[in-house]
Amino acid sequence: MYTLKSNKSLMKLIGLVLLCLTMLMTLLGAPAPFQTKAHAAGELKPFPQQVSYPGIIKPNHVTQAAMNSAVSSYYDYWKGKYLKNNLSSLPGGYYVKGEITGNPGGYTPLGSSEGQGYGMVITALMAGHDSNARTIFDGLFKTARAFKSKNNANLMGWIVADSSSAQGHYGSATDGDLDIAYSLILADRQWGSSGTINYLAEAKKMITNGIKVSIVTTNNRLNLGDSFGKNTFDTRPSDWMLSHLRAFNQVTGDQVWLDVINNLYTVYGQFSTSYSSTTGLISDFVVNNPPIPADPDFLEGPYDKEYNYNASRVPLRIVMDYAFYGDTRGRDIANKMAVWIKGKTNGVPGNIKDGYQLNGTARGSYATAVFVSPFISAATTNSAHQAWVNSGWDWMKNKKEGYFSDSYNLLNMLFISGNWWIPTAGGGTPDTQAPTAPSNLTTAVVSNNQINLNWTASTDNVGVAGYQVFRGGTQVGTPTGTTFNDTGLTASTAYSYTVKAVDAAGNLSANSNSATATTSANPTTGTNLALGKTAVASSVEASGFEASKATDGNSSTRWASNEGSNNEWIYVDLSVTQSVYQVKLNWEDAYAKGYKIQVSDDKTTWTDAYTATTGNGAIDDITFSTPKSGRYVRVLGVTRGTAYGYSLFDFEVYGAQ
Repeated sequence: MYTLKSNKSLMKLIGLVLLCLTMLMTLLGAPAPFQTKAHAAGELKPFPQQVSYPGIIKPNHVTQAAMNSAVSSYYDYWKGKYLKNNLSSLPGGYYVKGEITGNPGGYTPLGSSEGQGYGMVITALMAGHDSNARTIFDGLFKTARAFKSKNNANLMGWIVADSSSAQGHYGSATDGDLDIAYSLILADRQWGSSGTINYLAEAKKMITNGIKVSIVTTNNRLNLGDSFGKNTFDTRPSDWMLSHLRAFNQVTGDQVWLDVINNLYTVYGQFSTSYSSTTGLISDFVVNNPPIPADPDFLEGPYDKEYNYNASRVPLRIVMDYAFYGDTRGRDIANKMAVWIKGKTNGVPGNIKDGYQLNGTARGSYATAVFVSPFISAATTNSAHQAWVNSGWDWMKNKKEGYFSDSYNLLNMLFISGNWWIPTAGGGTPDTQAPTAPSNLTTAVVSNNQINLNWTASTDNVGVAGYQVFRGGTQVGTPTGTTFNDTGLTASTAYSYTVKAVDAAGNLSANSNSATATTSANPTTGTNLALGKTAVASSVEASGFEASKATDGNSSTRWASNEGSNNEWIYVDLSVTQSVYQVKLNWEDAYAKGYKIQVSDDKTTWTDAYTATTGNGAIDDITFSTPKSGRYVRVLGVTRGTAYGYSLFDFEVYGAQ
């Protein structure tokens, strides 16, 4: 009895000491000693995970524990205000209460698929802090499935309303579906898929039978939802969730997701070069090819062509691809935005406005979290932005507004604090496996200053991001595909090439085989035999674009074919049979990706003199290895490089004087 009593006294004393230590450490912002959590739902990655991403900075004026505390406190506030399960038409169904932009079609909207996506991502990441997270997540998914899209049952209709007739009534919205599918991958990594819901199977079904079928376009963009068609160029950059797409690739093994990522980076680059070279901003909606800002009132309002309440979310979606998968294209875009916004606001996050023209002129009037927080996330790419990140964290952790800003603010807080972990294989383990080496590298001499390369694609455990082309040991190109045109070379010179593949984490493959080629000699000074000669075309777009405009020697006039058709052609009549050794084509924006140069003596039987399959516009200067004989020289467009037709400023043909 005496021993028992002494042990009890000792235990009380130890407990008192631990309590005091815990209180003291908490006041100091440090983790409590011997702290444990009850993970009732069997979480495999319970909050906080506090990951450190390679190349990414965090706020360094507060402790990690203080950041974790700020996130959990904000989540508790967010959950109490926006997470609801009061649907009389769907008992057990949870939804995120929030406003919508658009016509609810006669129903009273309570939330949206966008909100469901936010809620499912957030609750999967906060499991461990919230012991009820799995129940909430499953309830959110129940609502997502009940309110299926009218067009594709594997997607969610974009509005939640408390009516059974609203289920299956609406088409989908891309942002909600991407977040929902991604959250199911998070759920699989968090709880496993052997319970009531097979999270991984549901994710794959959404990804392959829903998003790929109805959202990925034929041109590797993402449309606005499953009511917008597969051939459209219309897209919303805030839907470009690049790290989501990499997760989709990893769980399905489908190359299409990497193709979409690479294309979206290309579209972003083209857009920024033309409209936001200084700011890096992008408009709420992007249309056409080459990409341009949508017109005002394209879908949601007069600022659809500007950096407004949709595009404000883009910086987080871009920077995560670099933080999670190491794609430096994402880093460069995010850093450009961060440099610009710091200068624009004199380094004060609270000076950010809620809307900008693409040139950086402020359209908005006040700071709101859905604009501020993504710019803070973008700045984590560079230690030069440390003070900005610190100041931004202090601003955002206390900012409480409405559903849209609060939800996106919390997502940014999860990322900045390192509590958004990577859901792909290895549970966030860095990718260290290099791609296989490119193979079958071949060269083709095009002219006295151009050699074209082609090779067989590499493979990778996550995905090949692109290639590095080396000429004599010097890197000369970084294509994403398996071809490269090396231009600006010297005539009669031998060149040797190798190619390496690189994945998103920056892992480099071994060298390909070496391939060599020698440029052709400079042609003998010749005469443009086509100048002023009769030209004939298969079609003409309109008056002023006749075939003769390509042979008139005026580089400001042009021939243009009808739009939308392949196999359009233009030929020039040289009057008599000539020995032709060179053709120059000065393309307008409507260029041919694939085309043939042909010669003929009778306009009926044509002989191929040159074939191009990787044309990229601008000026093509083609020298034949041996002269070609013919009275007529024709350019036959086989594959359009744009959605338009074919158009040439100049069609020049050279032969000996």
